[in-house]
Amino acid sequence: MSIRRREVLALGVAFLAFTVAGCSPFALARSMKTRKVRKYLSGLDGVTSVEVHVHPNLVFDDDWNVTVKLKDDPGQDAVLAIIRNALNEVVNLADSHRVDLDVRWVQGTTSMSFHLPMDDLEKAVPAAMKVVSSELERVEMSWHEISLDYHSVKTLPDNFILPPTSPVVGVGSLKTEQYYHVGSSYCRVAHFKGVDLTSVPIKRVLDAIPADKRVDAWVSLDARDDLNQVTQLRVEGLGEYGKGVDVAAAAPVLAVVLGNQTLQRVELTTALNDDYHYSESVVFDMQSGDVVGQGDPPGQGAPILAAAQQAAASSS
Repeated sequence: MSIRRREVLALGVAFLAFTVAGCSPFALARSMKTRKVRKYLSGLDGVTSVEVHVHPNLVFDDDWNVTVKLKDDPGQDAVLAIIRNALNEVVNLADSHRVDLDVRWVQGTTSMSFHLPMDDLEKAVPAAMKVVSSELERVEMSWHEISLDYHSVKTLPDNFILPPTSPVVGVGSLKTEQYYHVGSSYCRVAHFKGVDLTSVPIKRVLDAIPADKRVDAWVSLDARDDLNQVTQLRVEGLGEYGKGVDVAAAAPVLAVVLGNQTLQRVELTTALNDDYHYSESVVFDMQSGDVVGQGDPPGQGAPILAAAQQAAASSS
């Protein structure tokens, strides 16, 4: 064997030995970067703990997941001072653009979480801190939305839908979502800048769902549905998958929202199938409070609409 080949082989064996022992040059470099990141974040005023997890990537930059916990009840200026520059500094210290940074703390009795990077940071922090209340269990903010998770309730509070004037609605380009666990059902309201959802009778919609269909039922109200770009109400769980939407369950729900001037689309669906991927649905387009056509598909929509109109007329 030539001297050159012996040298290459020796280097290869040494590299493998270092790697197996966790002491490869790459591992040592990551360890040094991790210490620098932890030291920087731990030195920030108000930080109580730092967790750093690095996932090596041989093709792209390493993936860094960093969690920072703050003292309880910090002021908004203190929070902004930490998160305003923290991400850029960690990116520089880690020498990686694949950094996810979570900043967490407790405000009153509400858990707060900022996931960086995110849009409109300077506006989102004070807006989110203004709506903290004893009813809110958790506030989470990410690059495109603000999520408000409320404590479980037996019935929805009156006027629970945030108005457009709420400081947390219409923050820059961020979507704001409200989540409620109501008894055995779930309710979600997704706001979009400029759309007033307060006239949609979500509480009555939930009450209209038959008792035997309320377990794991979902009521979702979107100011602007991502797929159809309309103001949409979706009620999920009104029948068994494979048997179609139940007329007796769907008609009272549709009856409640007939005449509502805000809604442009109502989607009534069965429960999800066993894989939680698919449901059967009947869709009603609405204009100025009235249903346009017979629903889609018409054969399933027509009897639901007729029963809903009859129920609405008898209750007026």
